[in-house]
Amino acid sequence: MNQVKLLVILVIFSLLVLSGVGYSEAVKKAPIYNPDANIVKEVEAAIKKATAENKHILLMFGANWCPWCHKLHELFGSDLAIKKILAEKYILVMVDIGETKDKPLNRDLEAKCGVKGMGYPSIAVLDKKGDLICAQSSGVLEKDKGHDPKRVLAFLQVESPN
Repeated sequence: MNQVKLLVILVIFSLLVLSGVGYSEAVKKAPIYNPDANIVKEVEAAIKKATAENKHILLMFGANWCPWCHKLHELFGSDLAIKKILAEKYILVMVDIGETKDKPLNRDLEAKCGVKGMGYPSIAVLDKKGDLICAQSSGVLEKDKGHDPKRVLAFLQVESPN
């Protein structure tokens, strides 16, 4: 009887260890957010560029520890239609909401854009003057275990400048 219990414990332990492999791989992904970035300066630069190029600014709020943030960012680069509309119509600014030892990051911008409490990633679209057009949780853009390219593209098309 004791051997059966030991075998069951070993099987459960093995499953727990193996299930952690996916999580550790997600944690090892290259950072997409820069916690040292001066987000005020980045947004100011994005406004200047958006004004010159007649584009909108897409703020993507999230953190490097967020697997859904990585999924959406990967979709931005892998789906050709999304990649094209981002290049033609938007200036992308990645807004880190992670924490440093001193304080949480960029929570003032998060509140100003109305995405506080939406979960991550959250998206805000600013016009070329820096005025808020819309704020959106990416939850409505999800399908199954990722973001639906059709929903993401539709959102970007609706919110893009003429």
